[in-house]
Amino acid sequence: MTGSYWHVRNEQQRKNLIAEIESMEFGDWGFQVQLKRGHRTLAQNNAMHQYFTLLANELTDAGLDMRTTLKEDAEMPWNPLMIKQFIWLPVMKALTGKTSTAKLDRKEVSEIYEVIARHMAQSHSIIVPFPDRYG
Repeated sequence: MTGSYWHVRNEQQRKNLIAEIESMEFGDWGFQVQLKRGHRTLAQNNAMHQYFTLLANELTDAGLDMRTTLKEDAEMPWNPLMIKQFIWLPVMKALTGKTSTAKLDRKEVSEIYEVIARHMAQSHSIIVPFPDRYG
């Protein structure tokens, strides 16, 4: 099977790909198109972990330990790993069905953050912007 590989990252590239598809002959076998969205970027991964740290600090500074925020039987201050395990991952699984942050695409990272941020703001008056740059 011969063909070409397209990496579409902007509107013009998308238009070029559509034009290419429209100009193709079906021939005996037709043609195959596979669409994939890119996984979350390294920068998004770093920003997620920075967000875990920032949110952990804000919750702890506000006196909202795990017992106050999530579970009555867990009296301990927040840390980034706990944010990931007890807040990010459950929301991620509910929204996407995925169990690994490595499998998230770029849009999903934003959607998960929005759900968590809205809940933290409404329930605990905690506002932590998602980092746009890491470190």
